[in-house]
Amino acid sequence: MAHLTPKEILSRAEEFLQCADYAVQNGYFNACAICSYAALFWASRAALAYEGFDRPTWEHTELRAKFTEELIKNRGRYPRHFGTWLVNAFRLRNSAQYQLDPPKAKKVRRMINHAKEFIKIIDEVLSK
Repeated sequence: MAHLTPKEILSRAEEFLQCADYAVQNGYFNACAICSYAALFWASRAALAYEGFDRPTWEHTELRAKFTEELIKNRGRYPRHFGTWLVNAFRLRNSAQYQLDPPKAKKVRRMINHAKEFIKIIDEVLSK
């Protein structure tokens, strides 16, 4: 596997965010939820890599736990609600991908707004 810099990893998050934006603008709420979570996942990977927690692969549960424990609780790099956003986004993504009932448009719109802020703040930290 090629080694990517944290900024290169973050660019994948930005790509998923663009897909989520397109999806929500066109009423594809399932796709938006899936892509929004992917954007949060990759942004979290970028933040972890920047802090020295770089791995070739991450399980979803491990990534969320490490991000919350190390970057929110131990180092205070990010606000506490970022951990909550990751958990909520994962649940909404699972609902969109595996449940028959589609996610509510309001929840999906909130999630994409959270993803935008999440990526923006992580980008600011990576740019220091």
